[in-house]
Amino acid sequence: MSDSTGLAGHLHRIKKFSFRFAAISLALAIFGCDRQSELVPDLAFNFRCSGKAYPASEGAMEKFLAAHGFTAFNEERIRRQYKLPLYPLAVDGYDKHKRILDFRGINEKVSDNPVPVATIYSVGVYSPPPTTHDVALEQATLDFVTKVLKCGVSRVSHGTNGAERTAFYNAVYKAEQSRIAAGRKCDKASGRPLDTHCPS
Repeated sequence: MSDSTGLAGHLHRIKKFSFRFAAISLALAIFGCDRQSELVPDLAFNFRCSGKAYPASEGAMEKFLAAHGFTAFNEERIRRQYKLPLYPLAVDGYDKHKRILDFRGINEKVSDNPVPVATIYSVGVYSPPPTTHDVALEQATLDFVTKVLKCGVSRVSHGTNGAERTAFYNAVYKAEQSRIAAGRKCDKASGRPLDTHCPS
């Protein structure tokens, strides 16, 4: 599996962590058993950062998502609050057009335990099937990584999903909304009462 697939690329790493806002990964695992349940990103690429640009700024990613109309969610920031890390970085979001944009950081060194520092990052932009590419958003995402984060991009790919994947995409999108809503209720930094389902 390519590490540039973002949203679907992290399924195998969820196995020994239970956190309520991992629902999108579980939805992909449950429904992703046949070819009609495969989703390819409209845009996917990897990037590496070095020097002063490393590590990549989580805050900048959140601002980028919000500025483009996405409900942004920094899952790993909240996971760290509970000492339940899964990735070095996981920032994603959804918008009213049912699009999903996912930033993921991984460490290429094989380890049984989560590694806190990413060595490579991936981005995935998804839209409802049948795919209609939002060229402006895709270019803005590339420009954000190269010009704002100042990181080097590689393995850029563009994909298309047919109408037969609509039902699966809708299920994933709904899971994304639920996961983010649940995760936000567990954010200790929000100042709001925490959900009773949050980890203790």
